[in-house]
Amino acid sequence: MISKIALVGMPNVGKTALFNKLTGSFQRVANFAGVTVEKKTGWIKENGQEILEVIDLPGIYSLDATTLDEKVTKDFLLKKEKDKSADLFVLVVDATNLEKSLYLAFQLKQLGYPLVIALNLMDEAKKRNLHLNLPLMAEKLGAIIVPMSASTGEGVRELIEVVKETLKKGTECELFIPENSQKTFRSPSYVNGIFKEIDKLLDEVTITKLTPDTFSERIDQLILHPFWGIFILLTILIFLFQILFFWSAPLQDLIEFGFSFLSELATSFIQNDLLRSLVVDGILSGVGGVIVFLPQIVLLFLFIQFLEDLGYLGRAAFLMDSFMRKIGLPGKSVIPLLSSHACAIPGILSTRVIDNHRERLITMMVIPLTTCSARLPVYAILIGALVPDVSVAGISWLKLPGLLLFALYAMGFLSALGIAFIFKKTLPQTSPSMLLMELPPYRVPKFKNLLMVMKNKAMIFIRKAGGIILIVSLVIWALVTFPQKNGVTHIEESYAAGIGRIFEPVFKPLGFDWRITTALIPSIGAREVVVSALSLVLSVEGENKDGMTEALVENFGTGTLIALLMWFVFAPQCISTFAVMKRETNSFSWPLLMVFYTLALAYGVAFFSRQIYLIWF
Repeated sequence: MISKIALVGMPNVGKTALFNKLTGSFQRVANFAGVTVEKKTGWIKENGQEILEVIDLPGIYSLDATTLDEKVTKDFLLKKEKDKSADLFVLVVDATNLEKSLYLAFQLKQLGYPLVIALNLMDEAKKRNLHLNLPLMAEKLGAIIVPMSASTGEGVRELIEVVKETLKKGTECELFIPENSQKTFRSPSYVNGIFKEIDKLLDEVTITKLTPDTFSERIDQLILHPFWGIFILLTILIFLFQILFFWSAPLQDLIEFGFSFLSELATSFIQNDLLRSLVVDGILSGVGGVIVFLPQIVLLFLFIQFLEDLGYLGRAAFLMDSFMRKIGLPGKSVIPLLSSHACAIPGILSTRVIDNHRERLITMMVIPLTTCSARLPVYAILIGALVPDVSVAGISWLKLPGLLLFALYAMGFLSALGIAFIFKKTLPQTSPSMLLMELPPYRVPKFKNLLMVMKNKAMIFIRKAGGIILIVSLVIWALVTFPQKNGVTHIEESYAAGIGRIFEPVFKPLGFDWRITTALIPSIGAREVVVSALSLVLSVEGENKDGMTEALVENFGTGTLIALLMWFVFAPQCISTFAVMKRETNSFSWPLLMVFYTLALAYGVAFFSRQIYLIWF
């Protein structure tokens, strides 16, 4: 039987980075608490054989757990889950923040746990002149200490060998867990007693003290400034959306050329009309219409990961805390809201870092209004149809499409704040939570980690394109192709037209005809499917010869496209989001309320946007 080890420690001490080094898997490494909201499992291999199972537990400051993700770790440590524990715990400690990191070490020592301590970030600690008497420190803590750096890999091999040797010797122990553990862990005498022991230990083992991180402090004076900090945040966001268009354009052109070449090749070699239509209009047009936006999505994740590794996103949450509280949300809500710009599902899961139930519920309810990456292809194609790609004020890299994209993201985020304020006024009041957040020092992001994030996100998107998007594209192709009369497709009499016309009266005030309503139906499963669905409908009609954007304007008009754009800013997220909401709230009421209010908001804003356009223009 394979032995099981668990990584435990405070948030932001490098547990996930160590997990990646040990197991070879690559999950997201972030510089704020709450990214790891569930246990992650991997295996250490030697000569192709699995020798150890590794569990990455959510970060926890102490056994006095208050948030849901911390309780996952606490229950695991206190063995409250039957048959769910580990043979050995590896406590990951931040060498640059020993006073706080060692608190959990003393707690586990008092409970009787055998420990191996991974003293992480020793490379940074040495640069800041910290020198410790590690043998004495190990003796005082009653644990083996392995100095290491998870980011560079230094000491990881030594840690594995120590773990193997410790397991060979045996780790059976008798734990002493207080009967009323929660009351004990919160006792002032208990807490003060541990900090006194930590201070005494550090006095004995410290040879030279850690030099203060004046570099981070000087930068924070500007980054966390109430005015300049907000200005820098907005500048960074505008720059992000500019490069999404500016840098991705050449790669998008290359992908478009590749799919055009494949379509021409298929047209030349496939003689059967129906089979040729299936390959060209069903597969290549449907999947290619979404894959073309891969560069923009990868760049979005790359930029967000860069800011996380740099240490900026946690500071953005701290900066927004006072403003967020005025509308009913804690500063910790910034993290889930920012995460939701990648996908709403991890955003909803990361609300577990919020210990106040009311504040967590409000955050989950407004997360669907933030713009997930699945909407990016829809935005891109509609912006391309509505806005010319021209420079602003003669600045070549400052593009109107990028500014509009920033405005759409800002609209979603600001509407989320507005709805949060309404929930604040309507939901029963409770005591507000306090913001507790460890701001890490600024670090240069690791190029390898950024590449891995790009690769993983690209593969996820490609698998999605080859899975659900391909299936939906084939279904829509069949619906718009059949029934045929004498081998000829009459689009107005197709199955798709029949389905679309059922819902057409409801959406007629928005200017949506059966083609748009047909495309909206599969978007319940995945937002980006709308692009391939519209492409299929238009290509079957032969009206996309001048390109997708020209076909959209020609077929639907500017007013309708504006309404469609507004619809996707506010419309409900995919069905998976609903399922996660149901699981997290343990109720159907809140997910149904989320769907109802977002549908009403999307319909209302889309309707009035189109009417304003028709009146003015």
